[in-house]
Amino acid sequence: MAIVSSIFLIGFTAMAAQIVIMRELLIVFNGNEISIGFILGSWLIWGAVGCWVSGKFAKKVKSKLDLFSICQLILSFFLVLSILAIRSIKHYFNLAPGEIVGFMPMIISSFFILAPICVLLGFMLSLSCLIYNAKSNEAPKTIGMVYCLESIGAMLGGMLSSFVFIRFLSAVTISVILGLLNIFVAICLQRRPKKSRKGALFTGVLMVIFFVAFALWSFGGWDNLDAYSRKKQWQGYQILEARNSIYGNIMVTKRGSQYSFFDNGLHLYSVPDKLTSEEAVHFVLLEHNNPQDLLLIGGGVGGLIGEMLKYPVKNIDYLELDPVIIALAEKFLPSKDYEPLRNPKVSIFNLDGRFFIKNAHKKYDCVITHLGDPYTAQVNRYYTVEFFKEVKRVLAVGGIFSFALNSSENYISPELGEYLRSVYLGLKKVFKDVLVIPGDTAYFLACDKVGILTNNYNILMERAKERNLDLKYVREYYLFSKLSPQLLAYTEGLLREKGQVKLNYDFKPSTYYYNMTFWAARLGEPDFKKMLKAVSFEKVLNTVFGICVLIIFSSLIGIRKNKDFYKQASLMLLLVSGFSAMAMQIILLLTFQIIYGYVFYKIGFLLTIFMAGLAGGSFWMITLLKERKGALNILMRSNFLFCILSLVLPVFFFWLLASNKEIVSCLGANVIFPLLSGIVGLLAGVQFPLVNKIYLDNFEDAGQVFGLTYGIDLLGSCFGAFLTGIFLIPILGINWSCLAIGLVNFSIFTVLILSRHRKLV
Repeated sequence: MAIVSSIFLIGFTAMAAQIVIMRELLIVFNGNEISIGFILGSWLIWGAVGCWVSGKFAKKVKSKLDLFSICQLILSFFLVLSILAIRSIKHYFNLAPGEIVGFMPMIISSFFILAPICVLLGFMLSLSCLIYNAKSNEAPKTIGMVYCLESIGAMLGGMLSSFVFIRFLSAVTISVILGLLNIFVAICLQRRPKKSRKGALFTGVLMVIFFVAFALWSFGGWDNLDAYSRKKQWQGYQILEARNSIYGNIMVTKRGSQYSFFDNGLHLYSVPDKLTSEEAVHFVLLEHNNPQDLLLIGGGVGGLIGEMLKYPVKNIDYLELDPVIIALAEKFLPSKDYEPLRNPKVSIFNLDGRFFIKNAHKKYDCVITHLGDPYTAQVNRYYTVEFFKEVKRVLAVGGIFSFALNSSENYISPELGEYLRSVYLGLKKVFKDVLVIPGDTAYFLACDKVGILTNNYNILMERAKERNLDLKYVREYYLFSKLSPQLLAYTEGLLREKGQVKLNYDFKPSTYYYNMTFWAARLGEPDFKKMLKAVSFEKVLNTVFGICVLIIFSSLIGIRKNKDFYKQASLMLLLVSGFSAMAMQIILLLTFQIIYGYVFYKIGFLLTIFMAGLAGGSFWMITLLKERKGALNILMRSNFLFCILSLVLPVFFFWLLASNKEIVSCLGANVIFPLLSGIVGLLAGVQFPLVNKIYLDNFEDAGQVFGLTYGIDLLGSCFGAFLTGIFLIPILGINWSCLAIGLVNFSIFTVLILSRHRKLV
């Protein structure tokens, strides 16, 4: 019973730790979803290393139970240390709090911080297969049950973490709880007769560590450690409050007299910031003859509402997805800075901006989005051609749409030019007239009626005087500089420059890719920039076709030489299965973000449902294999279903994105996406015991074979996590990425058919 509990706890610990650590890393990495691929990829590759090491060497160890207990003790320490290490990443790379982390630091820190935990978990899982040998007389059943127990544990760990732990406990406290569970089970494993004096001493040490850690938890010691590490992480800032909401981690800091709001470590607003709030509001409202009904997406807490109320407006609809931002602003901001949000003309909606606009039935004179650059997929969805069309629908005749992006006043680099151009050309595709006001922050103004927008600063200042506006920055001298003919000509000429820049679409986020390239250049990462610029749609697609052809032709050679090549083919399938399952999971996560914009809320739940599918698929197949043979036939069918699923996914995605019905949106977020995640896990779970059934020759090799097959599965998953986030989605887009996965699976399906035919002959 103790070893069964231990296997279960491996999965429980792995998934709970993965969710907590991923959230902590996302906070440090400013919410950039590309880091999900780095995190999962690092997690999986180190897990594969642990499995391989265990399968290779653990068989020689005499006292496997003692080794397992030692691993549990070491794991308990590393769980806490990993949280502290994550919060030290910016300090290690000499980055200030709130400063954007480059892609190479993301990869390096994820890779090394996760190594100890993941190697231990992989090692323990493979070792548990050897220990469980005594419980069974059939190797495939042994491997299948270990895989199934670990998946069930992962499912429950994910559920508890998503809905209980992260809502009420700090990250350090959660890590301590996981450590205590592992130490407790280690003590249970040591409770066996005829123990040596060393064994009794080890049990005593475990019990002392357990009670000390528990006592510290009871007296709040671990919460104090969590608060101290957070304070060191934000050194130089006074932390007023850090609160986990369902949408992210909201941090409010104070430095001097300025209050700053951060969401997942990414700077949202500072109060007061008169220059930013004046530019964001008055550049657009001065362009309009008589702005009455206004829509603001983000930024109201940052002072924009106060500036908008300087006009004789009738109504301001303010959208802020996370209500925690509003609550913390009311709690900490001086009354004069929060008072505009209480104005009766202001209506605050805690809704996703795109969902609101898609369902809006009123028209607005001006729509302003103040969300920052599309550094994340969540923000990128506000710079796509589809969103521009949605905004155009809710604008009144002569209405103006405005947003701002990072730029440069005097020199625009090639990378920055591509990035800005992809957005500019998307606007031009939807709106008849587009004006860009240059500067270190470029303001984009768009109108569907020619003759409304003007770059004549005299007209704008005349309107400011007529409206009795008290402005500090947006004045004559400032507008004269911003709207100088030379600067406007330089910027517009660069944005109109012909080139191979792709437009930004929801399911083909090109601007997301250009933004990655721009930041790689800006943060001094030339190698990563070269890698991104070296790839293209055609090159990635040709590489996928080349891999498919290579798989088929190399297999044809193997089939001719070896009648039992179907065994090697099953291992190839396991590699592709791991790749496909993780690639589809990344696609589901990023597509969820594109459609709904709050994957931070659902990421733990979706990963948990995926693990539930793994557990269900493996358990179902273990039961089925008892009653019938034909493992190769079932493997082929499951692989063919992977091909079908990859073609069906885009259909669901388009339907959910196009629909403006609340019931469809609710079903998509709470039923369809979890169901699809579970199906992907189910198919992957079915294949693992089948491959082990086909490949395993004798019972003695159970531990080694598990280390090999599970390591291959994790290696494929690692490739899926890395490549999908960096190349497939940003370059191919969602639809072509699904097609690429389908093609690779179909090539393996072809190899299995040929191998089966050779076996029967």
